[in-house]
Amino acid sequence: MKLSKGTMAFIIFVILVVFAYLNYTYVYQPRMQKIEQLDKDIAITSEKIAEGKRIAVRLPALKVEYKALLEKLDFLEVMLPKEKEIPDLLVMIQDTLTEFNVDFTNFTPQNISWEQDRIYGRLPITMSLTANYFDLIAYLDRIENLPRIIDVKELKLNKTGTETEKLNISINMFTYVLGKEGSE
Repeated sequence: MKLSKGTMAFIIFVILVVFAYLNYTYVYQPRMQKIEQLDKDIAITSEKIAEGKRIAVRLPALKVEYKALLEKLDFLEVMLPKEKEIPDLLVMIQDTLTEFNVDFTNFTPQNISWEQDRIYGRLPITMSLTANYFDLIAYLDRIENLPRIIDVKELKLNKTGTETEKLNISINMFTYVLGKEGSE
């Protein structure tokens, strides 16, 4: 059976259309999608490379800043005792009392209150003392110059009964403690 030239041309045309459709659908479109995805990946990678280059340019300055921050942290760790160092600090405060002829009747460290979103907590200390005015000033001066941060928040002075030189003193103060994240 011989097909006419028109029918043969039509069959060839249909085969070419089907081939072109299949090639477009199953070869060309997936490859174009893959090319688009690769172009997006290239753009993202180029952005990361540019960001990396910007960071690399700033790296020496960041290293210097990091070193300075580490030195500052070391300095602050001296001023902020860790929780396990609190007894030593309390003994230091108590020893300072005896050094200046200050008699204490009450020395009460309380629980540490941890500050939210901070690396430190506050340790309140309440003390009741008896001393003359000048011994009290010398004691407070020594407390101020301890290697730890101690803030006197409240100081109340009252005369003792019969002794005119002696004062009853009530002190509320805080020392600061390095938080658990900062301790090792």
